Amino acid sequence: MRLPVWAWLALSSLAAAPANAATRPHYGGSLTVELSTAWTTLDPTEWNSALSIPITETLVRLNARGGIEPALCVAWQHDADLKRWRFSLRPKVTFHDGEPLNGASAAPSLLAALKKKYADVSIQTGGQAIVIQSSEAMPDLLSDLAAPRSTIVRQSSANPLIGTGPFRVTAWEPGRRLVVAAFDDYWGSRPYLDSIAIDFGAGRARADIFDIPVGPARRILPEGIGTWSSAPRTLVAITVAITAANAQPMLLQALALGIDRAPIVNVLAQRKGEAAFSLLPQWLTGYAFLFQSAPDVPRAKQLVSQLRLAPISLSYPANDAFLRSVAERIALNARDAGITIQPSQNALNNPGGNLRLIEWQISSEDPATELERIATALGVSRLDASKPEALYQAERSLLDRVIPLVYLRETYGIAPRVHIESSKSDAFALHLEDVWLQQEKPQP
Repeated sequence: MRLPVWAWLALSSLAAAPANAATRPHYGGSLTVELSTAWTTLDPTEWNSALSIPITETLVRLNARGGIEPALCVAWQHDADLKRWRFSLRPKVTFHDGEPLNGASAAPSLLAALKKKYADVSIQTGGQAIVIQSSEAMPDLLSDLAAPRSTIVRQSSANPLIGTGPFRVTAWEPGRRLVVAAFDDYWGSRPYLDSIAIDFGAGRARADIFDIPVGPARRILPEGIGTWSSAPRTLVAITVAITAANAQPMLLQALALGIDRAPIVNVLAQRKGEAAFSLLPQWLTGYAFLFQSAPDVPRAKQLVSQLRLAPISLSYPANDAFLRSVAERIALNARDAGITIQPSQNALNNPGGNLRLIEWQISSEDPATELERIATALGVSRLDASKPEALYQAERSLLDRVIPLVYLRETYGIAPRVHIESSKSDAFALHLEDVWLQQEKPQP
């Protein structure tokens, strides 16, 4: 599915980061990164970050126009029924440990990923060819293969993540530190950087790149620091946590009508986002504005008058100051509508409450893929999102289970010596393979 023009208008979210066109890019140097959150797994699909560190790759990928283009394959064919697909792998590609990429080495991780959607899928290989076959039609196979979950990887006792990408893992301490180095034998263009060291749980803002978390407390940036912001990509929403008398559709409708999202965006999130009335943001679909509505407290009160409500608990992740402030704001809005909400942290004695405040990160630029992920998380197994008009209707059908609140951007501080090759930047991710470092001038 092609992305709408709205997706690329989001490029305006790139702030004035220090990327001087007058200075030519060059190779070398080590980049330091500090993240306030911790990555505890090397599975790239679990990182949920706008930082792109390409260690692994997929057979195909989305290009700048939202279409599918070759990556680790060079061509593909399919039969008339879309049940049998043949892919020709790119020649002379090697994994980080020197193992050549061929059908046999690519098949295991591909099959594991595809089995999650196509139960009877099978893969046959021969040399540089891969044949994917199923008894059911697979019209969305290319989109499936472009998704992060379909990366082609290998594992060994010495390295839990062996890919074919421009960076390779050299050190890994879960939750503490990740170090990657440029892969000199990469089939494509070598990254500019020699290495990247990422420290987790740091908040000193002394690295070349560091995240600026969303929260009510303003952070003072060191002098000379620029910023980069992604398109809105993290949804904060209210979901029904358990089946309860208090968690009924009319209640959710009343609560949605009573919520004023403006203070959440402008005050709590410090304008690092936009009000959300849909599950997918405007830049991803182009139709999210159709779901917008203004707060209507009188109508909310009218709906509440038809219900017999006990106090409702709204849980949020422990030690998350931003979501706690959002929960407290929601409780104030709900009180005006006649709904009593008690914010509470997730705990062993209260794992869910009646309602939950959650964050949902977009992990791809394909709206159908993202809506299917959300539907699966909500327990909806069948969702027709094959066409743009079907996508809209499918999203509308899910909104009786979720109250979207705000879509947040990811913002990073950028040191003066860091440059981003603007010709390759996009608004979805900060691609570290396109980052280069200004050389220090020699002392006289």
